[in-house]
Amino acid sequence: MLERLGCAAIAVDYGGVAGPGWYGGAAARIAAALPGDGPFMLALHSGAGAFAPSLAAALGKRAAGFLFVDALLPHPGKCWLDTAPPALAMRLRKIVEHGVLPPWVDWFGPGVLDALVPDPALRTAFSAELPRLPFAYLEAVAPIDEVWETLPSAYLQLSEGYAAEAVEAARRGWPLRRERLHHLAMLTHPDRLAPILAEMMQELASA
Repeated sequence: MLERLGCAAIAVDYGGVAGPGWYGGAAARIAAALPGDGPFMLALHSGAGAFAPSLAAALGKRAAGFLFVDALLPHPGKCWLDTAPPALAMRLRKIVEHGVLPPWVDWFGPGVLDALVPDPALRTAFSAELPRLPFAYLEAVAPIDEVWETLPSAYLQLSEGYAAEAVEAARRGWPLRRERLHHLAMLTHPDRLAPILAEMMQELASA
């Protein structure tokens, strides 16, 4: 959809997270997968928002800015579990098996994905791509690197679960947009979100 709008877009398969360099390793693989010298505007969804500091360090001048899409904000010096709602953190500790978590859709109980993605074929395709995260990633402390804060950033909120992050983005003076959709709206409403993403990226590029 972005390319139809004339916006060059790359979806990076970076191979997921792996220790011991959980954040830095993922950022290095993303940097290696991006072609040429950029500059690149980086759209980070959900937990990928925590990669921003490591991405800024790995990409250097190739990084032009960040668009956080219903995403965590960086939490340097903290682990993922420190940022999660206590009830969710407790549930994940209970369902981990041999150091590995079940796919993301199983973190929240039955029926959640059906409600977010009603189309069976789309839901099946999405589920097939979900990795099983090592629990150790949730315990890994995110590195402290402030370079990312010198780059322009914006926030697109899609669900109530990320209201606090949107408030923080506004406090930081970032461009902020709220759409009353849901966390996986890129799958179900690409025609609505693609123009918004393109517009916000353009705004960042001219910042």
